[in-house]
Amino acid sequence: MPIHSIMADSDQVAVYLILEGTHTGIPFLGVPATGKTVKFSLMILLRIVNGKIIEKSSHVDVNDIFRQLTFNA
Repeated sequence: MPIHSIMADSDQVAVYLILEGTHTGIPFLGVPATGKTVKFSLMILLRIVNGKIIEKSSHVDVNDIFRQLTFNA
């Protein structure tokens, strides 16, 4: 999973990733495995103290993934 962008300020680090994978296995938002390839971005914000991650928050647009899985192309 290549890092697209990373920035740090004080005790916070922001990481932006673009991920791609194949929908297999367990259902996603009620959609059974489709075998479709999906591509989506992920933003993670970390707070680091004394070299340890003490807080993490992330954002992914699950609606974008859902559209990719349910759109008939």
